[in-house]
Amino acid sequence: MTWEKRSATAASALLLVAGGMLATASPAAADGPCPANRICVYDEPGFGGNRIASGSTNACFYPQDFAFTFATIVSYDNNLSVDAQVWHYYANDGGYLPARTLVAKKFSSNIGVANLGAYPGDMVCMGNARP
Repeated sequence: MTWEKRSATAASALLLVAGGMLATASPAAADGPCPANRICVYDEPGFGGNRIASGSTNACFYPQDFAFTFATIVSYDNNLSVDAQVWHYYANDGGYLPARTLVAKKFSSNIGVANLGAYPGDMVCMGNARP
């Protein structure tokens, strides 16, 4: 392995550890279940499609900020000790309102909420974090 590849691999691993976030562009079924001490949100029912995973218990993320196109939160698996809250951003008012709680130690293979987390500004916050 060349030094450029080793450097790139080490830098990628460091960024994932530092941020506590993992995003996979490959189908989630191939990645296996959501790891322990992580929350995973998926853009297809049955824990399929693209997956965003976070190990943070007091931070927020924008699902739209990932390199791949993350459509909407359709299923989730929350292995964290804290709830996560999906917040919808209302651009006209410049404010946030809670859209759905992703309960700690629970999961749903089909949440049933249209366009959950799909709009610009929508956030997922874990623990006591707020937008």
